[in-house]
Amino acid sequence: MLHEVPMSLFEENATILRNMEAEGSDLGPSRFIDFFHVFPDRASADAFAREAEQEGFSTRVEKVEREEDPWDVTATKDMTPTCENITGIEERLNALAQSHLGRADGWGFFRV
Repeated sequence: MLHEVPMSLFEENATILRNMEAEGSDLGPSRFIDFFHVFPDRASADAFAREAEQEGFSTRVEKVEREEDPWDVTATKDMTPTCENITGIEERLNALAQSHLGRADGWGFFRV
């Protein structure tokens, strides 16, 4: 099912990827991309991680030194870093995180 991607997030991701390419990154090969999320408590973080794993992501849950939303979950997937791929997954995971009292906190990958 196709859904309308908000231009602001899509454009933001497009700019990031264009800048990476301009700096010499080869965006063609598939690679592991990390999507970061923050949560207020362990139970919420664990529930999100379980659902993300059911959707094919590997996950890492960790507590960090931060007053607000001290639980981080990184959801990782091997994929080609296109603006469409990243934006679609970022939106899907953010909706899932919000259903568990969390929110998206960006994405990244090792440059090749």
